[in-house]
Amino acid sequence: MQNTQVATRKSKDIGILDLSGDVTSASEEILESAYEELSGGDCQKIGFNFDGVSYINSAGMAIIIGILTKSRKRSQTLISWGLTEHFQKIFDMIGITKYMRHVNDEAEALKSF
Repeated sequence: MQNTQVATRKSKDIGILDLSGDVTSASEEILESAYEELSGGDCQKIGFNFDGVSYINSAGMAIIIGILTKSRKRSQTLISWGLTEHFQKIFDMIGITKYMRHVNDEAEALKSF
């Protein structure tokens, strides 16, 4: 069952993905599609808002890593916010935060780009 929702929006030249629900293998199509929608619009700066995300499993992490790989090939900058402390630690442990910095909130992210 798919319970991931992703909304896309722009703040000036920054594309933002607002995620909610769980990020699992069932999230791949919706996440990839939303990312490509922003990338196709020439967004070089993309923010991932995890405020509404309650759970991310290993398959969800793999989807995020796949997006990170594409973003590096496209010279994009990614920043995230809204991760729980638990998921911040996991992102750190597996190295995601080396390529997608995590900040406190959207205001900080928009200043950081």
